[in-house]
Order: sequence, then structure tokens, then C-alpha cells
Amino acid sequence: MNRRIRRGAVIAGVIGSLVFGLVSIQVAAQLTAAAAPPPAPPISMDTLKAQLAAEQARATSLQQQLEDLLGVTSQLTAALDSTTSQVSDDGLTADQLRARLKAAEDKLNAVNQLLKKAQARLAALGQSISGVPARTAAPAGAGGGGGSGGGGGGGPAAATPRPPATTPPSNPFTLSLSLVSGGVKATWSTCSVSGFYAYAVVRSTDSEIHYPPEDRDTLVAEVSANATTSATDSPVPSGSLWYRVYCLTRSGGETRVNKTTTTVKITAP
Repeated sequence: MNRRIRRGAVIAGVIGSLVFGLVSIQVAAQLTAAAAPPPAPPISMDTLKAQLAAEQARATSLQQQLEDLLGVTSQLTAALDSTTSQVSDDGLTADQLRARLKAAEDKLNAVNQLLKKAQARLAALGQSISGVPARTAAPAGAGGGGGSGGGGGGGPAAATPRPPATTPPSNPFTLSLSLVSGGVKATWSTCSVSGFYAYAVVRSTDSEIHYPPEDRDTLVAEVSANATTSATDSPVPSGSLWYRVYCLTRSGGETRVNKTTTTVKITAP
């Protein structure tokens, strides 16, 4: 009896286990089906062809854009090369222009030197002309008539011209120089002119002196008192120096050079 009961219990347990397993499998299948995403709808062949054609068109567009970008890059590279070449050409042109400008400046300096020399010669010529009095005409010999009581006499004797007198000007304007401690002292004669304004003492490191001062010229002093006829230039550069004094007048608000001394040279230690 006990054996039968035991066998029946085992069989019942096995059957219960099988039933529980089947129920568990069904519950798990239902839970899995509920959690799974809905199935994708079926896609037709026409839809796939349309999508493929769209992707191909997109790829073609991207390829065209890439080619456009490559073309722009090539244009930029060509422009950069052209700019580099132009910069090189401009550099050569600038060098040529600088060389031409230097040559033009040299020519201009040479012309200025020639003009300065011409001005100095004109000034010296003007001084020599102002220092020579006008010539007086020699009296013409009187014409002789016929001789008395006899034959006609010969013509009048020709008058021998006399050289013009070389009297000095009534008011010479002269300059003298002397070395003093640390400089050069300039002493000049009085300039008695109407409308006197000042004496201008100019020093130069070459023999060409100008007023207003130009290259290598230095205005040492401008003396407004007519009775003051000396000035000291200190300090001075060593070597050969040239000085000139200008007598200035002023009229109508304009300053002019009325007289000038000759250029005097001195050597400073």
C-alpha cells in the first residue's frame, strides 16, 4: 500500500512539474512577445529602388560639391602664385625706381653746385662793377681851319685817351678775421645805407657762402645795431673756414641784401 501511494505521489509530482513548466514557457513567450518592438512593415521593391535612386543622387551632388571645392582651391593656389610673382616683379621695379631716383638726385645736386658757382661769379662781377667809376668821355679835338696867309693846314691832332681813374669806392664794406680763444672774431666796416636792418655774419665750410644760408652754411650772428661791427663765432670746427658779412635792409616788410663783403678764409686749429 505504501508503495502504491509513493508511486502515485511521484507520478503526480512529475505531471505537476510538466504542467508548471508548460505554463512557465507560455508566460515567458507572452512576456517576450509583449516586450519585442512591433514588426517592421514589409517594404516593396519599388520603395527600395526609389531610396537607392535618392542615395545615388545625393552621392552625385556631394561629388559635384567636392569637385567645386577642388576647383576653388586650384584658383586660390594660382592666385597666390600670381601674387608672389607680382611681388617679385614689383620688388625689381622698386629697385629700378630707387636707382633712377638716386641718379636724378645726383644730377640735381650737380646742377645746384653749378648754380651756386654761377651765383658766386655774378656776385663777384657785381662787386667789381660797383667798385669802378663810370668813364668820362675825352674831349674831342677842335677841328682846325685853313692856315693863315698861305696853304691850308693839316687836320687836327687825334686826342690820346686816358685810362680811367681807379678811385676806391666812397663807402667800402670790408671784413677781417682773427683767431681768438675758442673761436673766430669777425670785424667789418660800417654799412651806411638807407633802411638798414641788420648785419648777417655767415660761416661756411666751403668757399660758397649764401644768404639765406644753404648747405654747409651757418648763420653765426645777426647784429641789428648799425654801429656794432664785430661778432665772435665760438666754438668753431677745425680746418678751413670761410666768412662773409651781409648788409641787410628792410622795406615794405621785405628783407633784402644791400651790400656784402668779399669772402674771407681762415684756418681754425
